[in-house]
Parts: sequence; C-alpha cells; structure tokens
Amino acid sequence: MDQSVLTVNDLVSTQSLGTRLLAGANGLERQVLWAHSCELSDPDRWLGPHELLMTVGLCVPREAEEQRDFVRKLDEAGLAGVTLGDHPSLPPLSQELLDEADLRGFPVLLANEETPFAAIGRTVAAATASTQTLQVLKLSKLYQLSTYAHADPKRLMDDLQALLRARLSVLDTQTGLTIIEGPLLATMLVKARERSYSLPGDAKVKLRITEFPGEEISSFLLIHVLQVIDVAVSQLLSSIRGRAERSAHTLEALLEGRIPDNLDAVLKPGAIAAGYQMVAIATDQGPKAARAVSIGGMPVLAGPGRNSFFLLMPEKIRKDVRQLLEGLGIRAAASSTHIDLRDAKFAAEEAHKVLSSGGANHQWLDFAGVPISLLTRSRKEASAIVQQVLGDLAAPDAKTSALRETLFAFLANDRRWNETATQLGIHRQTLSYRLAKIKDITGRDISSSGDLSAFWLAYQAWASYSPTSD
Repeated sequence: MDQSVLTVNDLVSTQSLGTRLLAGANGLERQVLWAHSCELSDPDRWLGPHELLMTVGLCVPREAEEQRDFVRKLDEAGLAGVTLGDHPSLPPLSQELLDEADLRGFPVLLANEETPFAAIGRTVAAATASTQTLQVLKLSKLYQLSTYAHADPKRLMDDLQALLRARLSVLDTQTGLTIIEGPLLATMLVKARERSYSLPGDAKVKLRITEFPGEEISSFLLIHVLQVIDVAVSQLLSSIRGRAERSAHTLEALLEGRIPDNLDAVLKPGAIAAGYQMVAIATDQGPKAARAVSIGGMPVLAGPGRNSFFLLMPEKIRKDVRQLLEGLGIRAAASSTHIDLRDAKFAAEEAHKVLSSGGANHQWLDFAGVPISLLTRSRKEASAIVQQVLGDLAAPDAKTSALRETLFAFLANDRRWNETATQLGIHRQTLSYRLAKIKDITGRDISSSGDLSAFWLAYQAWASYSPTSD
C-alpha cells in the first residue's frame, strides 16, 4: 500500500480531532484506508483490513475475557484500530483489553465527547482520496477479468492474483480439497496472512486469501472478488455434483447385475482393462469420499450398497485412491482384482466382508483369500462350475429359481437362518423345507464342509454363467 496513506498516528496527532491513544502504541503506523461506525455485536464481520472501527461502546462486551477476545477478533480481521467514543454507553475498559491491545500492537483510541465520528470519517476520506480512486480502477479491471469466469476459471484466478497481489484458493470444506487455485507467489513470505470467506452461492465452499503484510485486499474490493469467483466456480461445482450423481447411478446398475450404456462416459474407455477392485467404506463416510473422487476427476464409481458404501476403482489407480482415502481419514477395505464387471456384486461382498472382519486400527485392508475372478475367468469356466455343482438346480423355471435364490441368500448371509428368512420374506420352517429340497436335487448337504465350499464356488460363478457357453 502507498506510504502516503493516513496512519493511526496521524489521527492521534491531529489536535482538532480530540483523540488520544489508550493502548497498542506499537501499531501507530498502521495505515487507515477507511473509518466506519458500527455498533453490532460482531464488528469484525463487517469491517476489514486497514479500516478503523468507531463505536460509542454498544458493541464492546462488559466481561474482561470477552473484551480481550473482542480485541483479538478485530486484530485478526486486519482492522487498523478502534476509536471509542467517550459516551455513557461505553463499558469500563478492563486491564485485559488494554494488555491484549499492547501485546498485539492494536491501537485503541478514545475520542472526547465533543468529537463527532463524522469528523474522523471525513478526515480519513480526504486523506485517502487518491487511494480510493485506485480502488475504483482496480474494481473496473476486476470486472473486465470476470468475462473469463465461465469460459476459463483457471485464467481468471491467475489474472486476479496478478491484479490483487494475493494468493487465491477455492476450498471444499467437506473434504478439505482444493477445487481451483492460482499459482504460487514466488516472493510470498512465511508470515503471510491467511483468511477465509464462504462464497455467496455455496456456504460449503470457501475462498482462502493469502496476502503480503500491509497489502491486504480491502473490504471494498473483497465483496466484488467473492462475487466474481462465485460465478467462476459455480459451473465447476455443478460439474462435480453431476459427475457424482452419474457415478452413483452407474454403480447402482452394476451392483444390480446390469451393464449401463453410459459406462465408458463415466469410467473412461479402457479404464478397467487391467482389472478393477471394489473398495468398501463406512456408509456415513460415503458422501465425503464420493465428493472427493469427483473433485479429483478420478475414473471411479462411487455409491451406496446394501451394507457399505462402495468405490469401484481401476486397478491402475489403486495407489491414488488409497492415498486420497487415507488423507481424508477414511478406513477402507479392497476386494481382490476382477476383470468382468458382472462380478461387481460379488466384489462388493468381498470388500464388505474384509471391512467387517478387519482390525479397527488398520486404515486400509486388502482381501487375503482366493480371488473370485480366478475362479470365473471365462463364461465357459463359470458354466462348468455351475453345472457340476448345481445340476438341475440351474434350471430356469420359476420353482427351481426360487430354490436357487434361497441357497444363494443363505450363503450370502453366512448361513444365518433369521437374516436369510427375513431377506426372502419367508418363515424359518419354509427355509428348512427349501434347503431339504436343494439337498434332494443336488445331492449336496450344506452341513458338509466340502459341499458347502462347492455351493459357494457355484454361487460366485453364477453371475458369469450361461447355459449356452462354449
């Protein structure tokens, strides 16, 4: 900021203003760009860098610790200082307030009862007229740059940084990820000041500003900067939400055994050529993970399942997905690698079981059993397993299909009778009858470990089974 701008010391030294310093002498060289009267309980929300708060005390709390906090908030908002009016409404000033002001070098002034705040305001306005003109010119340039808002948000961020001499980053508060940001400023100091503001169109998205000391963006410009960036990122946020919705619908179809037509548009062509894995996470962490992969533009499907939230990821980006989830603090479990998307449901069951059985101290768990995909590498192999194990139970008629569905539900529920009966909507006695019929048809008994293993292999192979496979 130009050194010709008025300082707090100039105001104290102007005898006609009748203003004296109470505390914060080390901040007398703070520059004053504007002076504004505010009696709201949170003036730090309404005033910004290099602005002088003027109050008769209605916004000043009465308790000592609250007064200390009052000074802290004003200083952290970048205000030049505070001028208190000598008025009956001004509460007694505590030593804590004065000590905090001295510690921070935050000027606390007292104007005598004959000094109108308008006089202080006019003095500041007259002294900073040239600076205000520069602010208006910057504003004009700001709106010229806003023409890039929709077409090229990245270029807009770069040009805004050059205009404002501040680092700009748009952050998603749900995940902590950066949606878009300008380039690093090569000369940015370690002591640079940071502040964040919610965008007008989405309270979950914030603009983080990193500024050079003494060159903070004024409140006058900040309002317009927020509006322009809000317009720029609105299209990005809409794309992120749309990507997440398409991803969830596609995964839902795969878990139901359907291959959707738009698969390549969501996953990208050839994304799973080297195989894929299903990752299970806790259901309540699902929205956070889905938004994160969408922000990152990852070719990952994310959506809820029956008992977990799932991510279907190409094998080749496994490392990236793991790194992302660990960075978000989300515990996850991965299935074995699969080739056929018709195995998606079974891959999900694999991942869920690993998540349920794994230790709570492990952030990432991997399937350690025999990969299902090795058992069903082709439709021919799957058909052979089904025919050998199920025999006539593989017939397509409704009565046999009901028995087969009962067997598969019994296996999926880890042979738990109540859960299986509830899922099928039948009585336990009916379940017992059906399992006996399955034994009659197949010659295999679920109480036998060998027969149970064979049933499990047939259950896994069923998704790839075709009676006409060659």
